[in-house]
Amino acid sequence: VGAALPFDVLTYEEKTLSAILRVISSGLVKLWSALTLLGFYQNRRCAFRVLQTSPFLLALCGNSRELVLD
Repeated sequence: VGAALPFDVLTYEEKTLSAILRVISSGLVKLWSALTLLGFYQNRRCAFRVLQTSPFLLALCGNSRELVLD
């Protein structure tokens, strides 16, 4: 209440309950804190895990450790 932080949900996968969110870099800490503090949504318990952050959207497309070169 009293503050808003604009962010975008770029993708959401229902099967794995995972999403890619986009927020301006100055809002990253605020968004991360808000997700950490949220424990219930619509009377259901919830928790969030941040798997990766990047200033470059392209970096989120793959994992260089799983790259296979022929």
